[in-house]
Amino acid sequence: MLGLLALAIAPAVFVLCYFYLKDRYEPEPLGWVIKVFFIGAFMVIPAALLEAPFPEGLFVAVIVAPIVEEFLKFAAVYFTVYRDEEFDEPVDGIVYGVAAALGFAMVENIMYVLEGGLAVGIVRAIASVPAHALFASVWGYTLGLARFRPEKERPLLIASGLAAAMVFHGVFNLLASDSEIFGLIVMLVLLIPFGWWIAHRHINKAHDHPDSALSKSLRSSVGVISPTPVKPAKSTQDTSGGIPSSPLSQNRFCTACRSPVSPTAKYCRACGEPIDRE
Repeated sequence: MLGLLALAIAPAVFVLCYFYLKDRYEPEPLGWVIKVFFIGAFMVIPAALLEAPFPEGLFVAVIVAPIVEEFLKFAAVYFTVYRDEEFDEPVDGIVYGVAAALGFAMVENIMYVLEGGLAVGIVRAIASVPAHALFASVWGYTLGLARFRPEKERPLLIASGLAAAMVFHGVFNLLASDSEIFGLIVMLVLLIPFGWWIAHRHINKAHDHPDSALSKSLRSSVGVISPTPVKPAKSTQDTSGGIPSSPLSQNRFCTACRSPVSPTAKYCRACGEPIDRE
């Protein structure tokens, strides 16, 4: 019994540590992460109550469960830490979203593993538990972006992330419900790797965002305070230690070493690599 319980809990803890360490420039307070994790775990109860009126079957697995579960995990973040000052860069949306999702996944996993045994525990450790984190990383990314957008732009951005996560969750459940081995193969070979690729892409884009801790640190190191483009100055006098302030304020960085570069530069002065001119 204790072995199965450990098998049920360990995947959620491991994946949470993995995502937490990805927030390497300004890690979130561990207390907040743990709090959101357990709020997500609690959300299993309202999810069960909301899904109970529907008869078991494909409709619940593919439509009802993804909508109910992703919204409740989202609520565990949106009505708590999202409104706190600790939510101060875009990648925080991914970290807290994954924390809520893995709390939910842990409780769900305990129930399935204690009932199904070792084989179920192994399959869910590889597929189902990480999948919950990957679903949440989708809406977590858009939630993180929305925090730094104008108020009127936030609802659509958040809704698009939630909708995408629900579709992702629904496709996963559809493949998991397939009684043939084909569904499991597609899930493990295509869907889960694709989800990991999307999650890492979102993490990198969040770190590249002008409001990320990395971008703020780079601007601070060269004396640029605001990420907002400024109006052309009447004078081009150097005010930032030998680097003109207006080109740097446009916030372009070398894709190789992340050093700030001028908008007109062809090569990075720090590493010598050619500048990717998008």
